Amino acid sequence: MVRFRWNGEMKLLAVRLVLFAAVGLILCNVGIGFYKNQMRRAHTQFAGAVLEQVLEAYPQVSEEALIGLLDAEKPTAQGQAILARYGVFTEWGSRTFGVQEHELWLLQVWGNLFYVILLSVGIVCVLVYQRRRQERIDKVQIYMEQLERGIYTLELEDNADDELSGLRNEIYRLTVLLKEQAGQAQNRRKALADSVANISHQLKTPLTSVIVLADNLAEDENMDPATRHHFLSEILRQLTEMSWLITAMLKVSRLEAGVVELNRQKVPVRDLVERCVQKLEMLAEWKDVNLELQLQADAVLTVDESWTIEALGNIVKNAIEHSPAGGRVEISALENDVYTEICICDSGVGISEKDRLRLFERFYRGTAPMEDSVGIGLALSKEVVERQNGHISVESEEGRQTVFRLKFMK
Repeated sequence: MVRFRWNGEMKLLAVRLVLFAAVGLILCNVGIGFYKNQMRRAHTQFAGAVLEQVLEAYPQVSEEALIGLLDAEKPTAQGQAILARYGVFTEWGSRTFGVQEHELWLLQVWGNLFYVILLSVGIVCVLVYQRRRQERIDKVQIYMEQLERGIYTLELEDNADDELSGLRNEIYRLTVLLKEQAGQAQNRRKALADSVANISHQLKTPLTSVIVLADNLAEDENMDPATRHHFLSEILRQLTEMSWLITAMLKVSRLEAGVVELNRQKVPVRDLVERCVQKLEMLAEWKDVNLELQLQADAVLTVDESWTIEALGNIVKNAIEHSPAGGRVEISALENDVYTEICICDSGVGISEKDRLRLFERFYRGTAPMEDSVGIGLALSKEVVERQNGHISVESEEGRQTVFRLKFMK
């Protein structure tokens, strides 16, 4: 059984209802009393006028006799017939004012009784409504307590066009949002755990190699200079790879955790691509790969310049590394009313369908990876592009070319 709560709202409602009832009852009785006085005054004036006319016409009739006639409780049938014949008192007949006043008193009594009954019914209806309202409020409270305990129930009952149904709908939306946020938080924790596990796995091999090489250098003081130089070069290479891997993983983790605030602003695509190519010119020359730019002059992107250059650089670097000597990497850009697209097309050996399906997975190196590849660059590029309302896709023909398409929606 639901306990009725006599709260501040109910007290205010009760006070207002009592005041309204009291004012209504007073006004009703004052109105009836005023009407009664008006009738008495009109009847007295009429009787006085009749007496005056009778005394003038029949001065021998005494005043006591006339007053006795007015106080008669039961007029004769003959008098009633005479009055009716001439249309006098057709509504009231020949009844005296005392009878009329008695009927008016009865009307007042029954009117007050009806008013009280009507008011009582109204109060009962309000109390029933408030009780049902309180039951629904208690259900909403229980529902919210379940949410606090992590019990998410999305079933909603008897929606109606009132504020409580609106509140339940808002709680429904909040529940969905909380579930999504809880799911996202759980996914982030899992992604973080996977990232730590992946970093540990990726660092284990080069770190072991560095330790072994360092132990050899420490134990053999008379090591051949050429061998010592080779060991030191290998240690430096392994440390450089580990540094890049840790930096890249930190960037990806920050992006996935939503820590990074991307400062998006309008940037000419030509400036973006030229800055990217400038960083990779030496690698292209060393690989003997020609970089060709075909950019729409007025193409513009609304992106974070630094992060987008890094994402684009990872893809261009991948294209250069997988192109043969004497090959080319073509970077083109075009803009329309819907999106701005950047294409990176190489002349490499292509990518198999199996590798294409997993190309943007973190630490996936493919079936024919480069020697120093760790499989994190393309995953970082995908995260940056998608965080900026973009989409990245890849098309490839084995033995011919690979095309990366970056589409940024407007």
